[in-house]
Amino acid sequence: MNIYPGATGARLPRWLLPDSWPQQDNQPQLATLHFHADGLQFAPSEGAYADYLPLNGALVLPALIEPHAHLDKTFTFERSPARQPGLLAAITAMHQDRVHWSRADLHQRAHQALQWAVESGVGLLRTHVDWFSAQAPLAWQVIGELQHPLCRIERVALAPLSFFASADDAQHIATQVAISGPGALLGGFIHSSNWDAQAFSHLLQAAEQWQLDIDLHIDEELNADAQGMRWLANYLQQHPFSGHITCSHSCALSQQEDALQILDRLALHRVTLIALPLTNLLLQDAVPYRTPRQRGLTLVKEAQARGISLLLGADNVQDAFCPLGSYDPLDTLFSGVLSLQLGAAFDEASQLICQPDAFRHNDMVIFPHADTASWPLRRRQRYRLKQGVRYGEETDDAR
Repeated sequence: MNIYPGATGARLPRWLLPDSWPQQDNQPQLATLHFHADGLQFAPSEGAYADYLPLNGALVLPALIEPHAHLDKTFTFERSPARQPGLLAAITAMHQDRVHWSRADLHQRAHQALQWAVESGVGLLRTHVDWFSAQAPLAWQVIGELQHPLCRIERVALAPLSFFASADDAQHIATQVAISGPGALLGGFIHSSNWDAQAFSHLLQAAEQWQLDIDLHIDEELNADAQGMRWLANYLQQHPFSGHITCSHSCALSQQEDALQILDRLALHRVTLIALPLTNLLLQDAVPYRTPRQRGLTLVKEAQARGISLLLGADNVQDAFCPLGSYDPLDTLFSGVLSLQLGAAFDEASQLICQPDAFRHNDMVIFPHADTASWPLRRRQRYRLKQGVRYGEETDDAR
């Protein structure tokens, strides 16, 4: 097994490079990558390094991230499709499928999903796990047992907001999450159908007490009167949260007149926004026999303009919520670039699918035959380079 101390001829995205980076023919100069114990360092390529891996202009990104998945639901579409379009019908179908969720079934489906993600270059995968009572479900344990040397897994306890109506129940759920070990977060499904400000307070207070980060399914609807994000922004003004808060979906912002004021307030706190273009394009404004009029996505550009951290996630893969999906962040990115009208896919938008700290671990994905003009559609072959060790083959990964 070769262990390379570095690599030469890497085409890095512009968002990674300093403003002073040299240009050649209106393109960034290729980079030499140096792998050190304290992380990757790079500089414009000058000269040859005999023992470095030659990349010959290949596109290079930090290892990819899947920030929002549902490994407990995945690959169930064929046995439990939704009978009507829209979010609530998908929830009904998924509840019906739970009769199949044995340990063996959960492990097989989650393991397959993890393999697909790793093959795509994912180094961090965060999955939500449905809680159907105040007790941790079987899937919480099964998915907690999953391991892969190239991918770290995080779990979010996804419980309806109503489960936090009692402060004692909120504490009970948070306790179970906290003792689960590293990579466990507290979550909640917050929607107009279950809105309860007191329950939301209990959720946040329990997370604060147990020093848990939070990841919320919040305002996944096109309802201008949705209260989740608006209430959270106001709450944080009075009760700053010491951990990190992630808000997934937040579709209602696209309908709310005070959306920019909400984002202004959230920008003052440690909040990350996650957009889910594949599922929200499918589930929002879904009416039988009518073409959707609205995109159903959160305010990505407005959040970026305010310095709010932003990522794109796949969400559901081949289940009642979304019959498609591949666990390949490139598919998510392509959907997001078109639906959100983002900038250049590789040089700008690729930041939305990359693991922020991957270069600290010398962890990257190499696209050996790609060019910036057609990526990510053509030449999707890739391999992983981590700590100087190469993983994967340069073969077409289309599935």
